[in-house]
Amino acid sequence: MNMLFHAGIGLAALGLSLNASALNILLTNDDGCRAPGINAVYQALVAAGHQVTLVGPLNDSSGIGAASVVVPGQPVAITQLAQDKYCVGPPAGYVAPAGKTSAIGTPVDAVNVGLDLLLKDNRPDLVVSGTNFGDNVGPLTQMSGTVNAAVRAMFKGVPAVAVSTAIDLQLISQDPQAGYLKTLNAMDDTARFAAAVIDRAAAIGAGARRICQKSKGKAKAQCETNVIGLPGVTGLNINYPALESGEVKGVAFAPIGDWGNVVFAPQQGADGVVRVNLVPPSAPTAEQKQGDAYQLSLGKAVITPIDGNYTASPLVQAQAKLMLGNLAP
Repeated sequence: MNMLFHAGIGLAALGLSLNASALNILLTNDDGCRAPGINAVYQALVAAGHQVTLVGPLNDSSGIGAASVVVPGQPVAITQLAQDKYCVGPPAGYVAPAGKTSAIGTPVDAVNVGLDLLLKDNRPDLVVSGTNFGDNVGPLTQMSGTVNAAVRAMFKGVPAVAVSTAIDLQLISQDPQAGYLKTLNAMDDTARFAAAVIDRAAAIGAGARRICQKSKGKAKAQCETNVIGLPGVTGLNINYPALESGEVKGVAFAPIGDWGNVVFAPQQGADGVVRVNLVPPSAPTAEQKQGDAYQLSLGKAVITPIDGNYTASPLVQAQAKLMLGNLAP
């Protein structure tokens, strides 16, 4: 993916305009439709000339992953905050059925409502999710509502970009208010960086479409390039450090790794109660240092291409068939 991204930058250097045409963007998040992070990204995207419709969860849904409504006929409340701004949540007075864990108004619900209802007749070019209060790297990506909203969009055929602003763990553990403000103050820079990434990528995507049209569909690679210059419905996961823009140590292109400095573990106390606590991370290996979480910990903004398709590669699928194909039901 890095090669494709850098190849696209090379195309831009050969004369493609970096002023991308305006995109129709569905903006969501998991911190809630009124959260400061989604507002910062909304302002940055609008300032860049894009048409933005905000559809976010009514309540903070951090860590909820890909949860969504799964009960047929379940009412969902849609509240309009302002023109092109909506909140999706449970209906007034809703109480989950006894014995059932229920999620209504999640980031995935917001994406479904946005794509299948509110923007059904004006399908977005791109879905953007964030910016989240807290990074979504390493193992955190699996539980992230921010990332899973983007994954849901890609699964439904729309490229997506997830955006998160990191937390200074040491500071927030010593002084919660100062730590909160440090992340909050980095959100505007995060939003501007995300908008710049989207504009650069969209310019490359537009260039690929021009080449495709000129070739009358024969330039296969360009014809399969999406609106942000990547193949198919591939998207991006962007994580920005809790730093002022002048303090950021550059940009890293890194895969999602299995190491992270935010580690949750269930522990049983002397009172017999099991609690989920933050525990110290293990020392990263040389390979893990190439991953997204470690690169972010160095103070770099991190860009990771992501895919909404859970299916393994054709090679792995063929291997599984070879291994298991003679089994009888």
